Amino acid sequence: MIVNPRSGGGLTERRWAQLVGPLAEGLGSFDTRFTERAGDGRRLAAEESAAGRTLVVALGGDGTISEVADGVLASGKPVDLGIIPHGTGGDFRRTLDLPEDIREAGRRVRDSAARVVDAGKVTFSTGVRHFVNVASFGFSAEVASRANRSSKSFGAKAAFLGATLRALASHDNADLFVSVDGAAGRRMTVLLGAVGNGRFFGGGMKICPDSRLDDGLLDLVTVGDLGRVEILAKIHRLYAGTHLTMDDVQLTRGRSIVVTPADGRTIPVEIDGETPGTLPATFEIVPGALRLRA
Repeated sequence: MIVNPRSGGGLTERRWAQLVGPLAEGLGSFDTRFTERAGDGRRLAAEESAAGRTLVVALGGDGTISEVADGVLASGKPVDLGIIPHGTGGDFRRTLDLPEDIREAGRRVRDSAARVVDAGKVTFSTGVRHFVNVASFGFSAEVASRANRSSKSFGAKAAFLGATLRALASHDNADLFVSVDGAAGRRMTVLLGAVGNGRFFGGGMKICPDSRLDDGLLDLVTVGDLGRVEILAKIHRLYAGTHLTMDDVQLTRGRSIVVTPADGRTIPVEIDGETPGTLPATFEIVPGALRLRA
């Protein structure tokens, strides 16, 4: 089990001691490795997979789950990935409809058969990252970066709403070229674009409501050139997942999506709640990449 001790408001020694019993009741016996800094989840998962583990369990939030999945995939070994959500955002937990109770989540990892699901892959100029849930660019990436630096003591939704309001003050919509499955690039001005393997991002926004984890496709949802007042008026539809009928929203499905800035601006990319790079980027589906126990 790879544990992020900063997840869910932070695991003090006392709080971790309170979790060990319920975890063992649900999951059975396990070894533990703790992350200390960004990137440790990937490194530890790759090390344990290469050492012969057949099951690696991620305990933490969306970023931890994503890092551990990335490490399992990087190892190239036939390793099952278990998930016990213990974070503030919980967006991948929502996609999988997982329980918040860690004893029950552990039991599901122990008792469930592995389900083969897809993963996403993002290629930047600086490297490659896999993702399991949603990657995005533009305004949503700015919000994620601000939310990660803010307190989540009042919950994920409050943190992301606060970050949204702060980001609105300085945000300019992005002018981009977007190409899907090798087609000629379309120029568009967007508030944000979300590339979904899963359905939720931003602390509960159902941004890709029709996305499936095992259909071999990515869902690209682009929200067009909305102004500040329109964003505030329509943001509730992103949470409800009813935005696909809006005139300013487009849904496209594909296996490979290339996004390039049209004006040379630096536009951040968010991957499962973290912001590890910028556009240009290529988003690809990796069909059947993961064996998921959840």
